[in-house]
Amino acid sequence: MNPKVTIGIPFKDPGEYFSLALKSIFAQTFTDWELILVDDGSTDNSLFLAKNLQDPRVRVYSDGESRGLHIRLNQLVSLAKAPYFIRMDADDIMHPERLEKQYEELIRHSINTVVGSAAYSIDKDSKVTGFRQIVFKQKIGFSARHSFIHPTVGASVEWFRKNPYSEQFVFQRSHDAELWCRTTSSTKFINLPEPLLYYRESGTFSFPNYLGTSLGLLLLIHKQHSYPRHNYLVLFTRELLKLWVACILHSFGLSDYLVSRRCSKLNTTRLHAGNQALAIVRQQKLPIG
Repeated sequence: MNPKVTIGIPFKDPGEYFSLALKSIFAQTFTDWELILVDDGSTDNSLFLAKNLQDPRVRVYSDGESRGLHIRLNQLVSLAKAPYFIRMDADDIMHPERLEKQYEELIRHSINTVVGSAAYSIDKDSKVTGFRQIVFKQKIGFSARHSFIHPTVGASVEWFRKNPYSEQFVFQRSHDAELWCRTTSSTKFINLPEPLLYYRESGTFSFPNYLGTSLGLLLLIHKQHSYPRHNYLVLFTRELLKLWVACILHSFGLSDYLVSRRCSKLNTTRLHAGNQALAIVRQQKLPIG
């Protein structure tokens, strides 16, 4: 096999969401892909489902250990056979045209290009609840942390191998932000305005994960030595305040408020289009042996 695109999905106990994520791969209009699934110590039946996919384009790896998403992403890139790597989380859903549109964009640019997209926000019941906007203008420094909705990105395998995710424990939850801040000065960032991913957010907020992300961001600010002291203090204080607010909202059961602030409302046309594409995914059958 000489696929044009490698899709990499690390998974750990994705539960019922895993089936929809996998269906969305097989529902793609672009079919010249390979799918690599790396288990990170799952205890549910997700590994069983992965191993029962009967398609020569699918490879499954499991070592029984739980090492973390950032480490598994680097492992996925090392295993890729295609020239381009598209990443995805095991509880999200690809739009049927995601691979086609991102591949077309990637081959139009140099290997030092990362391509992401807008996304539909979905809840724990896989219902479309909002629209996640994108960043059009490329940011520099700490501002680059929000360059992409992380599960939407794709780039050349060569780029990912040259710019691996940090495997420091403190960046386990903020590995994407660290990568964008580290590479923005030498890489072209592009975001497609079409929502090409269904991003699971509402009803799935995890405060421990949010805390882990915040700690990584605080260290990232500290590493930005070029900041004047005043700017450094402003950024550091702002992140601490955000963490404090998140803690209060979480204690009152209002965590979803944080998620809702990231999204904009969908007009009727876009909501209909999102639901139509999602219906195609739902109807897709998996090649289960």
